[in-house]
Amino acid sequence: MKTFKRICIKDFKIEEDGNKFEIKRGEEYFTSAVNSAPAIGPKAVKDHVIVMSNYWVAVPVEYFAGEIQFTGS
Repeated sequence: MKTFKRICIKDFKIEEDGNKFEIKRGEEYFTSAVNSAPAIGPKAVKDHVIVMSNYWVAVPVEYFAGEIQFTGS
């Protein structure tokens, strides 16, 4: 699986079942490729990446810029 480092360009926050997840503008995050997901965790969503943090969450790719491949070929 390919993973990427991406810079968040717009704050994003979601709360589900009492769990909070947020990403902050200007911070770097590890993500999946667009429209892709790891074998375990959330399913792939069109035009989203999976952000790999305390929780793995699908976030629209439009919240990121500066994609740099981190792992995979």
